[in-house]
Amino acid sequence: MAATTPLVVLGEVRTCLLPSAAALPRAEACELLELVPGRGVRWRERPGTLAVSPTTAVGVDCDLALNAETARIVGTAATTLVLAGGRILQSSAHVAVVRAPDRRRRPWSHYISRKGVVEVLTRIPERASAGPALAESYLAERTGADILDLASISERTLARIRSDPQLDMNPPLHAGTTRLRWTAQVGGSSGPAVGMRLVDDTVRTVRLIVREEPDLQDAQRFCEDLAVHDWLLTALARALDEADRFPSDSRERLGILGPALEHLTRLWMPGAHTPVSLRALWKELQNDPGFTRQWNNLVGQLRDSIAVATLDALRHRGSTADR
Repeated sequence: MAATTPLVVLGEVRTCLLPSAAALPRAEACELLELVPGRGVRWRERPGTLAVSPTTAVGVDCDLALNAETARIVGTAATTLVLAGGRILQSSAHVAVVRAPDRRRRPWSHYISRKGVVEVLTRIPERASAGPALAESYLAERTGADILDLASISERTLARIRSDPQLDMNPPLHAGTTRLRWTAQVGGSSGPAVGMRLVDDTVRTVRLIVREEPDLQDAQRFCEDLAVHDWLLTALARALDEADRFPSDSRERLGILGPALEHLTRLWMPGAHTPVSLRALWKELQNDPGFTRQWNNLVGQLRDSIAVATLDALRHRGSTADR
C-alpha cells in the first residue's frame, strides 16, 4: 500500500426535506447549489434527478480523537451540497487523513491546495492500528473544544441553504433531519464491505472497507446515496406514526398520509446514484437489514391506511347526510 494512501476517510452527511412546496427543476436547483460563482453544478437526469454542488474547503487546525488520546491535524474539510429528486437536500463533509511528511506545520497555501486532506502532525501508531483506531474513535463521536467537528461544518452549510430566499419555506410534509457519520478504509481483498448501525432516532454510523485507494473517492457518493434512502425510511415511518395519533376518518390523518404517498414514494431508487465500484454494497444492505423489504412494507401500510381512512371518511359523510 502506498505511503500516501489515506489512513482513513472520515465523513458526515446531513439529510432533510427541502423547505419548498414544489420539487426544484434543473435551473432552480443549479442556482441554489452554485456555491462557487462560475463553477457549474453537476446534474444527472436519469433515472432520477441529482444535483451536486461544487466542492468547497473549510480550513481545520484541531485534534482527532485517537483512542483515549488525540492527534493534531491541519488541512481542509471538503464540503458539498446534494439535491436528490428535487426534494431531498444533503450537506456532506469529509476529510482524508494522511501522515505529514514531517511534524512541521506548513503555510496554509500548502493545505488549501489539497482540498479535503488533513495531515497528522503528531506521532501515531503504524497504519495497521492507526486507521481502525481513528475510525472507531470518530464514530464514537468524542466531543471537545479542539476535536474535529464535521457535524458542525455540515450543519452550517445546510442551514445557509435552507434559509435561502429562493425557497418558499412551505414543504408538503414535516420531516426531521438525519445524520450519517461514516468512515472508509482500504482493505484490499477484504473489500468492499459495509457495516451500518442505527445509534438513535436520527444518528447512523457506517464503516466502509474498499478494495483500492481510488475507491475511496466513491465512498462519499455511496454514503450520500445510502443516507437518502435511510432518510426516506425514517420519514415514512414517522409519517405513519404521526398519522396514527388521529382518528381514521379525520382530515389530519389524510393530510399526513397523502403528501407522504405523493412526494416520497417515487424517490426510492437504492443504488441508482452509487458509483459502480461500490454498487455491490447495496446487495449486502438488501439482505441485512433488508432496505427494500422494509420500504415495501411501509409503502403497503401507507396505501392501506389511506384506503381505510378514505373509506371511513366516506362512511362518515354518508351517515351524516342520512340524518
